[in-house]
Amino acid sequence: MLSDNACTTTTGAAPHLFATAIQFLAATQCYTPDKICPDDAAPDLETFDFIVVGAGSAGSVVANRLSEISHWNVLLLEAGPEPPIESDIPSLDVEMYQSKYDWQYVTKSDGVRHQGLQNGTVRWPRGKMLGGSSSINAMFYVRGNDHDFQSWFDEGNPSWSPETVNTYFKKAENLQDMRLNEDLEIYEAYGHDGPLIINTFNTSYAELTEKILDSWDNIGVKKIPDINAVKFQGYGLSAISRATAANGERQSTYRAYLKTANSRLNLKVITNAFVTKILLDDNAQAYGVEVDVNGKQKRFFADLEVILSAGSINTPHLLMLSGIGPAEHLFSKNISCKVDLPYVGQNLQDHPYVPIPIYGDEPGPENIAEKMIDVLKYLHNKTGYLAHENIINLSAFFSRYKHLDYPEFQSHLLIFRPNSSDARTYLSTYNDDVVDSFTKYISDKALYIFALHILHPFSRGMIYLNTSNPYDYPIIDANYLGDNRDIQSSVDSIKIVTSLINTPFFKSINAFIPKIDLPHCFEYEFLSDLYWKCYSIHMTQTVYHPISTARMGPDPRNSVVNNFLKVHGVKNLRVIDASIMPFETSGNTNAPTIMIGEMGSDMIKADYLTKK
Repeated sequence: MLSDNACTTTTGAAPHLFATAIQFLAATQCYTPDKICPDDAAPDLETFDFIVVGAGSAGSVVANRLSEISHWNVLLLEAGPEPPIESDIPSLDVEMYQSKYDWQYVTKSDGVRHQGLQNGTVRWPRGKMLGGSSSINAMFYVRGNDHDFQSWFDEGNPSWSPETVNTYFKKAENLQDMRLNEDLEIYEAYGHDGPLIINTFNTSYAELTEKILDSWDNIGVKKIPDINAVKFQGYGLSAISRATAANGERQSTYRAYLKTANSRLNLKVITNAFVTKILLDDNAQAYGVEVDVNGKQKRFFADLEVILSAGSINTPHLLMLSGIGPAEHLFSKNISCKVDLPYVGQNLQDHPYVPIPIYGDEPGPENIAEKMIDVLKYLHNKTGYLAHENIINLSAFFSRYKHLDYPEFQSHLLIFRPNSSDARTYLSTYNDDVVDSFTKYISDKALYIFALHILHPFSRGMIYLNTSNPYDYPIIDANYLGDNRDIQSSVDSIKIVTSLINTPFFKSINAFIPKIDLPHCFEYEFLSDLYWKCYSIHMTQTVYHPISTARMGPDPRNSVVNNFLKVHGVKNLRVIDASIMPFETSGNTNAPTIMIGEMGSDMIKADYLTKK
């Protein structure tokens, strides 16, 4: 179990073969995190210029950038503790799932879809610690496509043009891959002076990565050096992925932004601080928050603004608890409606993910001795298995149509070697029959799982209140594949991915696709379109990119915040996190969320520092 003490070294055993490794690493590396501890002595009625709720991918950025102004006092409130050592080591992110470092959200079951998953529900891991989900994610750094941000601009958000957005990506970035910096096009595409280190995983799969890239190239998905620097054109692109990692260690926003600001006297960080309400006066002006700090109820006040950076689930939840949201829904929960904003919690989007299994030959088997050798490699030079994920460090972005200037689909690849104990752990959200059929051949074959997701789904879900009790989790209706166009997109993309088995590399390893035990799909011919349609409906879950539950736009009838991220109809309240995105970006959402933190911070500075 992970340690229950947020302010001490975490050395408890994790439930898999790396338990000893975690203890060994903690002991030999003298792991001592910065002491940002819960502040039980924090007085009531304490006043700050700004209160930031949530220390995640955006909130950590906002707290850092606002506290750069020495005469501003900034309070950052985080519901979780400091990250444990598992957060630093790239391959151990799954050890934090279903722990106190994870909010442990699950979606609502409709009793029809997702029958391959346990209880027909989808787990939504979200980081509950300093750094938020940047402390628990797979660390892929993908900006997205200019098309994405042009669509934001076209929705009536004039500050969010591709040109402006890319300026703020650069402001955050510090590209440290020297090989990439030798390419002038790539060098000029990235920032080099920002706090967020961008690099490439120290991988032990270099030769295999090239073979996989060649396989994508064989089916028309062109191999390129960097996905963030080269514009998408035509059928598709594949590249070794950039990561928020350096020297074999995670670079979360906690590391990049909070640790560097920790010595500032004008920044106060309180962990284990669960905000239960935004305080609003009779004129719908935000003036503070109510907070549960380790079981003690406190109030903190903001002279200038309250800033919600609590994420795509907690931000709309907190808005509704505070009386900001759909009036009829709030009344049904006995909450007085202060500001009727019908789109709070609506327009939920996520990248739906379906796993495509392919078996093939691969040198092995994996054993404990090899694992421990990898621990020694990690201690020596931060390389080996611990320095990266089961996910091989490449991404493929592709489309069905050659005329598109943006990708429709993205695929990562996870590799489990023969006899791997990790495969069942990775698949643990699925029911036993599914897991058994996924791992049926793993005793002597390697399992290649292509994590395939739709980048621009048509389906929309929602987040709404269960009760008016802030400690009761909201209801998450993800509505994956609720739109039939997404089902067809899933089938089309699966057929593209499975065509990889006919490429030279996959032929050389005798690749084949196993049949998964899904009773709902038995009536359909294996590998037919109807089979893949049924498979998609029952196997789809999340790739952890929820957005748009506090959508940005000019019209309060179909958005929650305006171009400057101010909540419609409420004074002194902004939202700066992934929930403001109008549409999904073409890739992982951590990089765009950090960019939003950077731009939102400058918007605040422009409002107050230019006033006379």
